[in-house]
Amino acid sequence: MKPAKLRASHLIRSVVSVLLIYLVLRVGGVFDDERRSELFRMLSGTHLGFLAASLLIPFLLNFSSALKWHMLLRVKQSSPGLWPLCAYYMVGQFYNLVLPTSMGGDVVRIHELGRRIENRTEAVASVFVERFTGLVMLIVIAALAVLVNLRLFNEPIVTISLAVFGTLILGIGWLVLDPRGLKIARQLTPAKIGGLERLFLKLDQIQIAVNDYRRSPHAMFWAAINSLLFYLLAILNVWVSARAFDISFSLLSAVVATPVIMLIMNLPVSIGNLGLLEFAFVFTLGLLGYPPELGLSAAVLMRFKTLLDAGYGAMLHPLISRGRSIKQEIANQASTD
Repeated sequence: MKPAKLRASHLIRSVVSVLLIYLVLRVGGVFDDERRSELFRMLSGTHLGFLAASLLIPFLLNFSSALKWHMLLRVKQSSPGLWPLCAYYMVGQFYNLVLPTSMGGDVVRIHELGRRIENRTEAVASVFVERFTGLVMLIVIAALAVLVNLRLFNEPIVTISLAVFGTLILGIGWLVLDPRGLKIARQLTPAKIGGLERLFLKLDQIQIAVNDYRRSPHAMFWAAINSLLFYLLAILNVWVSARAFDISFSLLSAVVATPVIMLIMNLPVSIGNLGLLEFAFVFTLGLLGYPPELGLSAAVLMRFKTLLDAGYGAMLHPLISRGRSIKQEIANQASTD
């Protein structure tokens, strides 16, 4: 993407973030004296046991994701170990926050793993498979939640989110997993554009590395199981976070709401899902009949945990970087590719 288009994209997403934050604060009653008192009452009545449990779950989520990554890499006998991967994952969370794209952490993970195992192609393939299997599982779980509760979730934002992610998954899967996709893309690309042939050669290598995982049913089976475990933990995360402010919030509500919340909050329309996460909670819990104050309170806690997660990554960053500028190394690598 050219710099001008990139700046325009960031500007649009920043405006969307601001508008969403304003909408959520307005719906959540922050600008209304009576409803603001209700919001503060809910926040002041926080159940500390559920709050403490909520603060612990992000560690389990990160560990689950790193374990999945580790298991995939073991198929190629290229894993540096579970704990280094946990560290890379948490540092990636830090970069997800400080970089203007939610993919920044993945780039850092690819860079650090590629440097450690001296195989950048394998690093790209492992991160892609780890992410892709998770997105497929999210689409499946979210689609089931919507179909089972079709009357409840018969809303444009839910339908659009499913359509966007379904199309994206199908497109990426076809391009990366099917050699014909890359062949057609190469044929449709003007030959005059410099550097593209080198890019396609790298994509060929990545495609081969990714398809190696497909030929390992054992690895894909456990990747699917681990993705399911991750979403069970995500459901638990939403349940305890909301229950910290409303003891009546049911586990069934969390089971129904979590896939839709995650679907909406991952739409690429804001900076670091700022405003989108908050909107997803207020909107989805509202459909289930809960007051917007609960959605906003749970979202504020989730946002705090995101910042806390990034803070742990920032503390691990000096151990990973060892005085190196990771951002500069990535920029240098991109310029030489």
